[in-house]
Amino acid sequence: MRTVLLFAFLASSSFSSVQGREQSSPDAVTVLLDFEQTHSTAPLSAMRRELQNIMKSAGVKVDVQLKSEAAEHAQFSRLVLFKMKGACTMNALPVGALSDERGPLAMTYTSDGKLLPFGEVECDRVRESVERTLGRGDLEGKQLAYGTALARVMAHEMYHMIANSKGHTKDGATRESLSSRELVGRQLPLGNKAEAEVRTGFRQNSLH
Repeated sequence: MRTVLLFAFLASSSFSSVQGREQSSPDAVTVLLDFEQTHSTAPLSAMRRELQNIMKSAGVKVDVQLKSEAAEHAQFSRLVLFKMKGACTMNALPVGALSDERGPLAMTYTSDGKLLPFGEVECDRVRESVERTLGRGDLEGKQLAYGTALARVMAHEMYHMIANSKGHTKDGATRESLSSRELVGRQLPLGNKAEAEVRTGFRQNSLH
């Protein structure tokens, strides 16, 4: 995991639009997705299902919403905000639109050494990583697999945020690095140690 300061992130994301009167369920985490560029709906459905399944094993209910669709005066008891960078789709992109796949697939922001519930996902890097494994499969299947991969990358970062841990585990989705096959394979749970840390962090309400 790589961490950076929060200030540049807040400058590009209007956080005030999700503060106000209405409250989400107190036993759930709302995950807001702030898309930088185009995205497809098919990966979103797979992402929601996979992220909910992964975090459920740690006792965390997840409600995934688009920041662009959030009510102007909504307020969330526990909130995680992801800046979704690049083109979050498996659709064909214009020549020259691909980015350098080297570097982190996602990151969590810090301020004064404290982990914050703000992060970003490098959609282009995730896509380029899983494309090598998916090969020439049908587009619909690739979109669903891509959504699964995005969810697993996000679950990894949510572990850092909720457990308030900069470290990594020896197994599961919270290992320091994940292969493209692991990102799209049949299952990739958090792992027992990570689940226990997330349960503790969630009880302590670390996302406030």
